[in-house]
Amino acid sequence: MESLVPLTYFLFTLGFRDSVEIVGRRFSLRKMEVVALSKLVRSPEESLRNSLKVVPAKCVSGRDLGIDGFNVLITLEAALSGQPVYVCSDGMIRDLSLAYSSYKPSDRFDEAVHLLDEVIKQLKPGRAVIYLDSPISKSGRIASRMREMLEGAEVTVSKNVDSEILEHEIVASSDSRIISHATCIVDLPRVALERLGVPPKSLFPSEGWTPGLRFDRSTQNG
Repeated sequence: MESLVPLTYFLFTLGFRDSVEIVGRRFSLRKMEVVALSKLVRSPEESLRNSLKVVPAKCVSGRDLGIDGFNVLITLEAALSGQPVYVCSDGMIRDLSLAYSSYKPSDRFDEAVHLLDEVIKQLKPGRAVIYLDSPISKSGRIASRMREMLEGAEVTVSKNVDSEILEHEIVASSDSRIISHATCIVDLPRVALERLGVPPKSLFPSEGWTPGLRFDRSTQNG
């Protein structure tokens, strides 16, 4: 599937807004593979828009930070477990796990929480709140466990994570729905991986690639 990323993005630049679905049908991808591909490759417009919202980690100092708890933890657990995490077309770090709604802490959970706490303390926000979605099974117990372990952040369980997290000055999430309404985004998994010295996997060239590049099909023939 990784080999299909350049083709998918190229189709986006040609104006095919359903590029992920086109590639999925052409190569008979399973549903989970299509979802994974959609995480890796966003449209040029969305890629550029998202990337422009990302602020350097140093900007968090003294600011009000809202953290999409399960979103960040799942990525950190994946990385700590040796699963690949990727630099996506919008520059955000994402894992390809599809278990959000059925999330259960892995054997790397405690390690991930400790790492998150270290990163938060490193960034020195004025206030940090970690939001956990209440519909997730045992979210209350998970929140209690995190409160025991964390020193640098509050933990709250909410039915309205998307709206509550957007009340903060800076948001930590790779969820496209949240990013689309946020003003400023910080990529906490990237900061965590840099702290660990573990590079994410990039499927895009480091030079000569510009998010947002687009060709108009109406001008292709002259």
